[in-house]
Amino acid sequence: MTFNTVNQFTGTHKSWDHVGNVMPNMEYCEGVKPHYDAMPGAWLPVSFYEKQYENWIVCMSGKIISLDPQGRTVPGQYMQASSAVTYSTNDVNAQTIDVRTGNACTSGSVSASPITLSGVSAWMGVSGLTWEAKAPIGVAAYSFLQWAGDGGSLDDGSNPAGLRFNNYNMQHRVAATCDYVLLLPGVPAVASVVDLDVTSNTGAVSIFTAVSNLPVAKNTTRTPFTFSNGTATDVTTRFVNEVSTTAEVLSAGDWHVNLTTGVVTVHSTTTLTNGQYKIVYYHYASAPSNVSVFASVVGNPLPGDFLKCDENSNWEVATQKIFGDGETDDFDTFSQIMGQVLGIHEYPRNLLDRVRTAYPNLSTDATGSLPGTAGQMDQMPGSANGGYPSSIHYSGAADLAAIVNMVSR
Repeated sequence: MTFNTVNQFTGTHKSWDHVGNVMPNMEYCEGVKPHYDAMPGAWLPVSFYEKQYENWIVCMSGKIISLDPQGRTVPGQYMQASSAVTYSTNDVNAQTIDVRTGNACTSGSVSASPITLSGVSAWMGVSGLTWEAKAPIGVAAYSFLQWAGDGGSLDDGSNPAGLRFNNYNMQHRVAATCDYVLLLPGVPAVASVVDLDVTSNTGAVSIFTAVSNLPVAKNTTRTPFTFSNGTATDVTTRFVNEVSTTAEVLSAGDWHVNLTTGVVTVHSTTTLTNGQYKIVYYHYASAPSNVSVFASVVGNPLPGDFLKCDENSNWEVATQKIFGDGETDDFDTFSQIMGQVLGIHEYPRNLLDRVRTAYPNLSTDATGSLPGTAGQMDQMPGSANGGYPSSIHYSGAADLAAIVNMVSR
């Protein structure tokens, strides 16, 4: 106890600041049958005809399952090093999608079988998407029916136009039996200032060389693209309106960055040259040098990857060899493995960005709450922060969160 000169008590009092949100909870669900938008691969060959509902089954209950390059659920046998797929006339009749083309199987699909998956250069017809061996994620809780859609990148079973039969989708989602599941934001690293070099000037469009670190994080208030002048002086009028595709780069000020390839495209009625502009961007090629105190996943976690602990007690991708390659040690060490990625959520979703919330644009850093002031934690998920969950907003992530199944614990 402390007293002043007239013997009055002068103890230290705790101040309170109850403005702001509660800490984000990383728990996603119990892992009995976690929901992670899982869908069977549309390319899976049919194996058993279920008479009651008159539908083909592609994976039997109790089978070990893994994830394909699209993050879709498949029997674990197809993710081993030497796996191949064999199509039959049953697949032609059932309109199974050929893994090489993304189109329905034909007699050519049957004659080409068995098709070695590691040799497929354009998985489901998507250029640059290739097969990679992945370890299993769990067990099929029930039999998986043949996926009702066409397996395209936008096929989530909700659009009748993408279904084999527009009035039939018996099994909208599937699940794996596994452990406890978390939802963790993916925090990208920031790249240093990079010169933009021109590869072509076509009409009123200029295309720059791809940035070196891939994939690129989405342009958000937390992970912004920052353009600056090199030899030019008009950067503030050149990069004004970000558009969704290169095809939409139509007017002065339009620009686009392909997050997968890192190619930058901008509208220009004049011929641009190397070094006129510079860019700072965020990417997932490596872990960030600085992170907030909030939990996150760093690096570029993909469905099926194993995760371990990093120097900040966060989750990072573990060094792992090909599943089923005959090696005795597939991981850094098994004792280090803490979780496995089941899938990736991209935000905003479920129209959260349409929900009106207070205090927009008060803070964009990842420092958390600021006592006595209006800080980042005062921005409720919704219009105030672009429609992102608190876990993404507070941690400084861009727009992605990994669904992580805890394993070996």
